[in-house]
Amino acid sequence: MRNDENFEMEKPVVIFDFDGTIANTLDSIIDILNDLSDEFGFKKIKENEVEYLRGKRPREILKHLGISIFKLPFVIRKTRKEINSHIALLKPSVDLFPILKLLKENGCALGIVTTNTEENVQNFLHANNLDLFDFFYTAKKIFGKDRIISKIIKEMNVQKSNVYFIGDEIRDIEAGKKVGINTIAVSWGYNTKNALIKEHPDYLIDSPSELEKIILS
Repeated sequence: MRNDENFEMEKPVVIFDFDGTIANTLDSIIDILNDLSDEFGFKKIKENEVEYLRGKRPREILKHLGISIFKLPFVIRKTRKEINSHIALLKPSVDLFPILKLLKENGCALGIVTTNTEENVQNFLHANNLDLFDFFYTAKKIFGKDRIISKIIKEMNVQKSNVYFIGDEIRDIEAGKKVGINTIAVSWGYNTKNALIKEHPDYLIDSPSELEKIILS
């Protein structure tokens, strides 16, 4: 057990989701899924359905499209393969560089937990001048982020009260709550702001600059 002096010196650990939170992958994912729909026998996503689906949970989206849990791993594998072919051409969802730089300058440890591959993430970050992260963890299952976060907390030996998880989806809020850490939802990603509000995250932000007050104050 650490003494009080070490606890006072502990700096925040800030963990980001990748798709939607950092990288603007939504349009690409929709295009890829529509291309795969005939092969795997599920519905295409119509333009007028996007906002509706952004308000739904992952399982509700799968049900709406008709993607069975048995086909899902194969759909994910092919989707990731397609994303990998042009990951460096994608742009950030918002301008994160100023706040990432500020957090780093104040001693925060920055990490990413994602269902994407580390290679994809690294290629994107390098192409967009966002090489500011200290660690990367990949959750092989789309509902496995809570276990990865728990692993990070154990390996880094940090207090849960000093850990922040930033994500754009309902499942990100659920993962953060399950672990018992500070959960920050962002309004610029996959799920709509109204959908996120219903899950009662600890914080919900519309701009990256809001992280300064939450994490550094």
